[in-house]
Amino acid sequence: MIFPVMKLENVVQVNDQTRLDASKSYTTPDESSITLIEIEPDTGLGFLDVSSQQHLDYQYSTDGTKSVSLRVTTDGSPQTLSFDLEVVTEADDKLFSSDDQLTSHEPDILEYVKSGRNSFLNFHRTAQGRIVTWLDENRITDINGDRLTKDAIVDHEEVADWSKYMTLRLIFESLSNAIDDIFSFKSAKYRELEDIARNRSQLRLDKDGDGETDSTATDTRSFRLVRK
Repeated sequence: MIFPVMKLENVVQVNDQTRLDASKSYTTPDESSITLIEIEPDTGLGFLDVSSQQHLDYQYSTDGTKSVSLRVTTDGSPQTLSFDLEVVTEADDKLFSSDDQLTSHEPDILEYVKSGRNSFLNFHRTAQGRIVTWLDENRITDINGDRLTKDAIVDHEEVADWSKYMTLRLIFESLSNAIDDIFSFKSAKYRELEDIARNRSQLRLDKDGDGETDSTATDTRSFRLVRK
């Protein structure tokens, strides 16, 4: 049997490079060796031979749900599977911080962008999700008591430093392989700055979903710290 395996991001921004990775595809022992690996980045674009590198680095020029197809061939019939990838515009992504804000603190940080990407937008997106989760864990909800979404944070300036320092901390955590290396030191430094930035935040949230910030601000200093 042939087992096409695709590793890909759940969400990627328009014109942001992403890697469609088929390197974990495999066969059972009774199957012949894989002779061809092909990836179609979206329906109708055609399959591309990636047998040598076993992945396709790609960026999408339009938003929407893309159907990524992987076709793996041995000496028998090929096996094809499709996977969904959500591509969003910068406006819909609504990230709270940017790579430009990172380089103001770490001018060479883009040198650490991993192969298959050209930005740290994936880390900014993780930071965004953790900030929203922090609000939920601290019982900051909408007017119906439901979990807030990223749309509730209308003014990104209020969380920009929080998101920026968290993103830097996450990047250096991912680079560290020892508790006393330079990346570990930098991660600890940015964790401290992240905590300070969060405690300075006055969040004017949109809790009723009308697109406007509420008149009463939420002071994040009055809530407990939840480590992530």
